[in-house]
Amino acid sequence: MANERTAPIDHPDILTAMEAAHREAAAVGGRIFPCTVFKQGDRTMVSTAFPNQFIKRQVVADSAIKGNSPRDSLNRPLMPDHAKSIKEYVITNKDDYILPPVTLNVDKHPSLHVQTSPGAPTRLGYLVVHDATRFFVTDGQHRIAALAGYPSGRSIAAGALDEVPELQNDAMAVLIVIETDRTRIQQDFADAAQTKQIPPSLLAVYNTREPVNKVLAAITSRSKLFEGRIDESSKTLPKLSQHVFLLNQVRGFVKELLFGDYAMSEDSLTRQATQRIGSSEAQDEFVQEALALLETLTANMHPWSTIVSLPQRGGVANQIPDFRAQYVNMTATGLNIIGRMGYEIGKEPSEAVRLARYVDLAQKIDWRRDAKIWENNIISTDNKISTQRGPVNAAAGEVRKALGI
Repeated sequence: MANERTAPIDHPDILTAMEAAHREAAAVGGRIFPCTVFKQGDRTMVSTAFPNQFIKRQVVADSAIKGNSPRDSLNRPLMPDHAKSIKEYVITNKDDYILPPVTLNVDKHPSLHVQTSPGAPTRLGYLVVHDATRFFVTDGQHRIAALAGYPSGRSIAAGALDEVPELQNDAMAVLIVIETDRTRIQQDFADAAQTKQIPPSLLAVYNTREPVNKVLAAITSRSKLFEGRIDESSKTLPKLSQHVFLLNQVRGFVKELLFGDYAMSEDSLTRQATQRIGSSEAQDEFVQEALALLETLTANMHPWSTIVSLPQRGGVANQIPDFRAQYVNMTATGLNIIGRMGYEIGKEPSEAVRLARYVDLAQKIDWRRDAKIWENNIISTDNKISTQRGPVNAAAGEVRKALGI
């Protein structure tokens, strides 16, 4: 298919461009969108925003059918579960959501009236869209399906626009690539997918819609041991790091403290956490109990009691990597075991008894790596520590037995 027009229409100034766009739209019954026009390589790009209802009507997905060759379609097979999760996110957060821009392509060059700006990398202009113009999805089909609806079995599931009518007043940013070649459009999808997954620690920092992450932020900022000593951006803790834990490791501790399972799936965690700590009051109560455990251990358990007296940085803090090599309670596995015991002790209705058992956890358990209690469970013969669920459960059982729980 050949483009009807190969270049934007230049005008001496932006007012003239706007008037020309209005005249064309009035003549053909079209619609005008203010936009920014630019080039990437040899192709014209248009950046603007489309109202959600317009997207539902005039943006088309060409999803591959499972079992057929994806080369025959512009988009990968649509995953209904993915579209559903985006839809539920939008509906749940209809007053406070964000959907990133989608990338579209169009096989016929739309009318673009732009201000002449020789040599400028960007130009302001107006896009005139006729009723017959259809935009095709390059990247973002699940976001659009979440808004407009998507196949679900033999029927079509309603989109967020159908369930929350006020979303019709919202819009989404779009990048339009003037492109007719199917192979190049498919390559654009692959290029747009060159993203790097957010490390779990960073996701725990930023995604505070999740109740677990919200209480996590309060715990790490208010704990004497954790405050200023948590690595919140790395995937792994360097051997010589002066931080005590990764944020995602503390998140595992929180999961244990809540449900007694650091390895539970994120879907299950989201559902159960909403029930357990969905309200501000429940979150505050949980944070207070978590801090009571942590502060009791910090005051009574080595080497935590020593670490809180150290500066957060500098030569003296180099003791922390040494402690990590010598003590189970300086590892993610040890932190998970502590969280498990906190979960078990938390079932005790008496606050005085709970605090006494926290002291026992600090003082009656030998947290050194070479202690007998860790043999044949989390510590291997070559002094490596296991993070798998089975050995952690076995070690937690030994600690429970030692404490008489």
